[in-house]
Amino acid sequence: MKRWKKIILYTFLFIILAVAAAVAYIYFQESKNRNPFTAIPDDAVYIIETSDLTKGWAKLSDSKMWNNMKTNTHFEDISKSAATLDSLIKGNETMDMLFSNRQLLVSAHMISGKDYDFVFVVNMKQASKITFLKDYIKSLVGTFGYSMNKRTYEGSEIIELTDNKTLEVLYITFIENLFVGSYSPILIEKSIKQKENENWVKDKNFQAVAGEISSKKLFNFYFNYSLLTKFLNCYLDEESEIANSLTQSMLFSAFNINFDDERLSFTGYTNINDSISSYIKALSSVSPGKISADKVISDKAALYFSLGFDNFTDFFTNLQKEFSTDKTDEYESYSKNISKVEKFFKIDLKKDFFDNIGNEIAFVKLKPVANSKEDDIAVFIHTNDIENAKKGLDLIAKKVKKKSPVKFDTIVYKEHPINYLNIKGFFKMFFGKLFGKLYKPYYTYIDDYIVFSNSSSTLMDLIDDKLNGKTLNNDKEFSNFKSSFDEKANVSVFVRMSEMYSHLYYYNNAEKRKGIHDNKDLILSFTKIGFQLTSDGKKFKTTLIVDHDEEALANEELEQFESAAEELFCEEFESLSFIINLESSTAPENAAYKKEYSEGKTQYEGVTTGGKADGIWRSYYESGNLKSIVNYRAGKVEGEAAFYYDDDDQLIKAKMIFINEKINGEYVEYYESGSKKALLEYKDGKANGDAEFYYDGGKIKIEGKFKEGKKSGKWKYYTEDGQAFDKEKWKKGNTKTKK
Repeated sequence: MKRWKKIILYTFLFIILAVAAAVAYIYFQESKNRNPFTAIPDDAVYIIETSDLTKGWAKLSDSKMWNNMKTNTHFEDISKSAATLDSLIKGNETMDMLFSNRQLLVSAHMISGKDYDFVFVVNMKQASKITFLKDYIKSLVGTFGYSMNKRTYEGSEIIELTDNKTLEVLYITFIENLFVGSYSPILIEKSIKQKENENWVKDKNFQAVAGEISSKKLFNFYFNYSLLTKFLNCYLDEESEIANSLTQSMLFSAFNINFDDERLSFTGYTNINDSISSYIKALSSVSPGKISADKVISDKAALYFSLGFDNFTDFFTNLQKEFSTDKTDEYESYSKNISKVEKFFKIDLKKDFFDNIGNEIAFVKLKPVANSKEDDIAVFIHTNDIENAKKGLDLIAKKVKKKSPVKFDTIVYKEHPINYLNIKGFFKMFFGKLFGKLYKPYYTYIDDYIVFSNSSSTLMDLIDDKLNGKTLNNDKEFSNFKSSFDEKANVSVFVRMSEMYSHLYYYNNAEKRKGIHDNKDLILSFTKIGFQLTSDGKKFKTTLIVDHDEEALANEELEQFESAAEELFCEEFESLSFIINLESSTAPENAAYKKEYSEGKTQYEGVTTGGKADGIWRSYYESGNLKSIVNYRAGKVEGEAAFYYDDDDQLIKAKMIFINEKINGEYVEYYESGSKKALLEYKDGKANGDAEFYYDGGKIKIEGKFKEGKKSGKWKYYTEDGQAFDKEKWKKGNTKTKK
């Protein structure tokens, strides 16, 4: 973003130097004070306000968050300017006298399709007649390598200060008691024109939320949702359905900001557009529901987006009204689709599905793992009676299966049935584009939630994590963070940046990955982000919290070291989750056999003896790529086995030897690049003996030992350049001591 880092600081610098030099000559005369909001152009995306310029700067500059941000290369310019500004303001009695209790506004405005710039306004209060000051600036600017020019626009004088080195121009004007500046000539001219309109002061919708927050707080923040989509175009290549929905349905948010060392807390209110139908409007008159899916959501979740309602029927009725009111064509299509589906499959969706939905629908995106796809999402639907929900959904699935050419046998994974619902666009049909990526979903049941996903392996991962207690509510950091929000809400969004970083990096191209990696320390320092809307019947109480930890990168790297042994694929091979069981199929007694996916591609193939897999069997991904080559003897895994990544080049993922269906001897795992990832010794299906883990470049990462599947003895950790990073001593696999 061009120049944005220096705007406030350089502006402050000129204000402070000029006023300090001229203060002995200026006569402060009483005059009518103009509201500083009248100088803000009406197309502001957001506005930041501080009620006391000197106290605001002191609070910001002393915080750990600010000082950590300055160390990032992205903030190099602001760091240098901040040091100069800090020395001028702090401990200077003249500065304190002039700027104590002075109001500052900074507003952001789009200046092109992919760029934005700022306007800042300082309320100088009684200092309205400062003609001498404007003339005196000329004698100051040369000292700092600037040249000055003046021009008149719409009857107002604009002072142009040009940096002789960079040729950047700072534009300044005075509107009665207001000092106005910008690096954009378009914006300074808009500000001058704006002075007669007073849009922000007269806008009833803006004032409705601005009037709800305390004007005595040191920092306030205002957001204009009508420009959200355009603003996000500066950062995103594709449109966001969530952003589009917010742009259409929400008007303004007004927040008080609490700025602590390690936390930014925004608390305030948001109003909605009553003339536009939307999810948000449908939720605005619905009592909030308890947010509790974290008890079943994996602790690998990067994004947890929740819709909550005290009564789902109220929400769904409102949603249908919204469709019927403003979206006639869409509503007619929706109604026809519902009737068509119910008639064709002979089902009652209200009775067998909707009536069983409880208080929450949660959209979850997990941290990517090997073979993940970007649309491997999960949707958790809370039920008010899980047994009735099972009966209803299983009845729907059964009737759909009779009419569907797709044959999918229910998989029972660790006592959890995984089914397939072959109704294309099932969720999009009812809930719109927000759930459009969940097309023909697999589903299972975890506690009192129905869980849907495009991937059966995602459901297996969720089941594993729930059974192992690896859920969000068991993550102390997340639980503490969530406790800062209301227990009941209509919309809740939680982002965990460590996992989200992996998601951003994993699903982007090489060019974008470089930018993401270059800013890794800054991204990870903002550890958690939470946003919540809770309806009071007219508007939404709104909370936004951002947690910061300057040690997050170091902690993340150490965690990656310590968890490297757990980030292997060996568990799925130990548990034989890949095994082909033909006992319940129609496999021939003694012949070649092949099973296909619904699209006609081969799922697995081999030879049977006595109706059981025998000899070499090959399995394939739905893409058609080779997934595994495994030896069987009378239906049991025996001998060499190799597993592959979902890749055209048949890149090997892991290889091992089975004896009596248990891994024995060397277990070797590889990165997708082909380099060795890990080498472990196994005995009777458990890691037992030496263990080595490697970096993708081939150098040793971790050395240690296992005993009966648990860490034992000395473990050593190394950096990628070969330096010792850490060492530990393990006892009994669950107690570790630094060595």
